[in-house]
Amino acid sequence: MALEGRDLVSIFDFSDREVEALFDLADAMDEHKHVGMKVADGSILCTLFYEPSTRTRLSFEAAMQKLGGGVISVADATSTSVAKGETIADTVRIIESYADMIVIRHPLEGSARVAADYASVPVVNAGDGAHEHPTQTLLDLYTIRREKGGLRDLSVALVGDLRYGRTVHSLAFGLARFGADVTLISPRGLEMPPSLLERLEREFDCRPSQYHSLGDIVTDSASVRRRKGSQKALATELLATFDAVYVTRVQKERFESDDAYQAARRGYAITQDVLAWAQADALVMHPLPRVDELAYELDQDPRAIYFRQAAYGLPVRMALLAALLGKRPVKVKRARKGDYRPEPRHEVDFRKMAQLKCPNPLCVTNHEAYLGPRFTFVKRVSDLVACAYCEQEVPSPLGAASRG
Repeated sequence: MALEGRDLVSIFDFSDREVEALFDLADAMDEHKHVGMKVADGSILCTLFYEPSTRTRLSFEAAMQKLGGGVISVADATSTSVAKGETIADTVRIIESYADMIVIRHPLEGSARVAADYASVPVVNAGDGAHEHPTQTLLDLYTIRREKGGLRDLSVALVGDLRYGRTVHSLAFGLARFGADVTLISPRGLEMPPSLLERLEREFDCRPSQYHSLGDIVTDSASVRRRKGSQKALATELLATFDAVYVTRVQKERFESDDAYQAARRGYAITQDVLAWAQADALVMHPLPRVDELAYELDQDPRAIYFRQAAYGLPVRMALLAALLGKRPVKVKRARKGDYRPEPRHEVDFRKMAQLKCPNPLCVTNHEAYLGPRFTFVKRVSDLVACAYCEQEVPSPLGAASRG
């Protein structure tokens, strides 16, 4: 079967048609989310979480139980042999003796790739540092499909911390693959990393517009009338074009002072006044938890779907578990012209790379000593290589690296 035994480390691991087929299965699973089913009887899922989680861990565990399987869980890695220095590789090789699938969340970027490399059972990435969160992207895309009737050629704004927010990193690529017009709105210093913007353009011809506050997008009506035809008026009109506004938390720890944080926080709060400029059927989305970037007054607005969005995580993860375990067939249709399909990763011969190390201080290779540096060729760029774990792109010491 199409997805049986596969890992999901990155949103790039599944083709567009595989994503859509998974969503078709999620539609079927949605009918069983209250009563459950016995398709995974005898199978065990391990949720291995080195970081706190509410929605992701609990929805995976609930999904497995709804399928009739069992769950073993590590909700606090400090209470395990990790506290004694056990590596990711050794941990997953022990867990695979007890479980048929592993869902891992870890603060180090590339950690899920390590788990997938060393485990013989399917591994699902539930967030590896600021790198990716592919199952969140799946439920976000599924939410848009359910609410808007499709995924193709939509206009979506990503708002908040776009530098460290792993949910928006994966989502930006997921949206671009389906032809979305993406707009980025973030505080200065928390913009989408340049390497991700370059990849969006290089691989999907996606060139997002960028703004530094909602003030650049939203003005009051009097100001619009006074400055008709100005950039601000045009920006306000832009807000009315979004099919979805995806909000993320602006993290206080990223700012040098509380004053700077407070100023940024106020500039990214979505209120009823802000939504007055949005489409009547626009979606307001958020991966949660929220702090104060979403006013509680929005909860009654039919466009505010973030709790419904979280609920969609159950049928999506039921479908994902059933597909990877081979318990339900996934009917993948023939690819269309322009569809994304995963390609083999071509690794650079390390003997040619001298002692090149990943420069990302949060890369797993800089924390787990048994991992040697590994690099892959960057698609369509001859003089760059990328860390095989965290995907940090660096100049090749060979210049235009030979792929022979």
